[in-house]
Amino acid sequence: MKRIGLSLAAIAAALVALVLIVPSLAPESALREVLTRQLVALTGRPVRIDGPVRLSWAPLPTLLVEKVTIPGPDGMPPLLVTDKLQGELNLTPLLIGRLDVSSLMLKRARIGLTTTKTNGHSWDFKTGVLADAANGHFETAMPISALRLVDSTIQYADAGGQLTTVSVEDATLAWSGLTDAMSVAGIINWRDRNAEISVAIIEPASLISGGKSDMRARIKGEMLNLTTSGTVDGDGRLEGQVTASGASLRETLRWLGLPLPDGHSLAAFEVQSPVTVDPTGISLDDVQLSLDGNEAEGSLVIQLAGERPKVSGTLAADTIDLSAYSSEVQLSRGMPRQWRDDRINIKSLMVSDLDVRISAGETVIDKIRLGRTAATISSHDGLFEFALGEAAAYGGSLKGNVTLKSTGSGVEFTAGGNFDSVEMGKSLADFFGFHHLEGTGEGSVEISGTGASVAELSRSLEGQADIKVNNGALIGIDLADLMQKIEKRPLSARFESGYGGRTTFDTAQASLKITAGLAKTTDCRMDNGSLSVTLAGQSNIAQRSLDMAGMANWSDGDGARPFHLPFRVFGGWEVPVVEPDTEALIRRSGAAAPLLRSFAKPGQDVTQDSVTSVPASSAQAQ
Repeated sequence: MKRIGLSLAAIAAALVALVLIVPSLAPESALREVLTRQLVALTGRPVRIDGPVRLSWAPLPTLLVEKVTIPGPDGMPPLLVTDKLQGELNLTPLLIGRLDVSSLMLKRARIGLTTTKTNGHSWDFKTGVLADAANGHFETAMPISALRLVDSTIQYADAGGQLTTVSVEDATLAWSGLTDAMSVAGIINWRDRNAEISVAIIEPASLISGGKSDMRARIKGEMLNLTTSGTVDGDGRLEGQVTASGASLRETLRWLGLPLPDGHSLAAFEVQSPVTVDPTGISLDDVQLSLDGNEAEGSLVIQLAGERPKVSGTLAADTIDLSAYSSEVQLSRGMPRQWRDDRINIKSLMVSDLDVRISAGETVIDKIRLGRTAATISSHDGLFEFALGEAAAYGGSLKGNVTLKSTGSGVEFTAGGNFDSVEMGKSLADFFGFHHLEGTGEGSVEISGTGASVAELSRSLEGQADIKVNNGALIGIDLADLMQKIEKRPLSARFESGYGGRTTFDTAQASLKITAGLAKTTDCRMDNGSLSVTLAGQSNIAQRSLDMAGMANWSDGDGARPFHLPFRVFGGWEVPVVEPDTEALIRRSGAAAPLLRSFAKPGQDVTQDSVTSVPASSAQAQ
């Protein structure tokens, strides 16, 4: 038994010695021939070696080569250029004195993949094992079973000349035989972001020959986590399932090349769907989408064949919360609030063509709550449009649209809409923070303007607005009660913001003509039977201010004691000032009236209780 053990040890030592000695006896020309023969057998193309070739036996017999080039087809850049190549030798052939490379490791390699305008490819082979596979012949053995890339790059140039470059830190392709599965795994870097990748193609030979193969792929990276599985064919068409997720959709899209601005929205996302991918684009037929905490489902198509990507489809959700986006589209800021004066940039709305229809059972924007909503978002040719088909809102309905078009000097803005049976108290409070009007309202508005900022737009607005409110009330003042007090003691009562009370009315309506940022009205009326109010003047939209004059008419129950009180409304939108005309109060005071007469001009009537003049700003504007 001991002799048998010694004999086996001696044989093993002899084999090891043979493995170590045979490589060292091979001349460099033979080493070059070995590598050239196997690469030509794989690709059918001539191989150029411009550097030295030698053997290393530790830890395993390895062929070391420098500066290797595999050319592309006529007129195309090289398919492969590598600074260093290591070829691991098969041990079994060494025992009979033959050199055979089993796998390759390339360092600082540059792989060039090119598509021509005539649909030619740098990876089209006329002879060799890969050409045999493309022609449906799978009997030939693979000359090399594995390829490893370290510190290398893969560059793809499409038919239009656009380049895409992927850096490969360390990745291995394993394919032991034409009828075997192929796998790729490693770490790549694209646009300064690392990702782990793994791909398994079950029938690669069928795929190369124009058939189909099942496949699985996974990407795990800083910007994107993606898994997909399905069937892929020789034309690059994939049908299967996809799941994609990331911490920020905004950053992922910017990584993919879309120039989105900074922002807090478009954050965490996840997409799950059956998928079809082909050279023209991506179809998500039954998508489940999660974005910024919102859940939606529907279908999306991403077309990639044009100059810009185009996204179209439909999405539906039970509830959509858009509060995360409200801070990014604020029109005013500061206290008192002023229109934003920074430049409007709608380029981020134009990064792709859009035609997406969205519906929701409920839509929330900060305090604003809408019921069932249907809307369309579209963009094309420098034009962005948001169309609200209909939204249930505050007991009524809303419809409208907003259009933005980029110009050389700024943005062209148009907007229009109408509302019907809307509860004005809650809606005005939620939309604008205005708490001084109640009732059921209806109306319409059409406006347009041009400017580089919101402040500039506000100065250029043109349009028309018509509003009517039924069965409502002014909050914060009881005009009827106040007028009765003024009627008895004209100088003892004042309009004050903290006066309190309510002025109810049956109807109130106003028509406004908007010109050069000024909204003017001569037809603002409110009536509740014993009390009627008319108002004329203007609102300066750019300055967010009011300058108006009005007349309140009150009578007792039988109409026998009419009382007319002129008043003014002026100041900022947030806290407007409402005060009676002081001269009119003095006229109604028997004691003070003589004092006023002493200052009156000859022929002036100082006892008239009506005001025929309009506010100063209105007069100037005429």
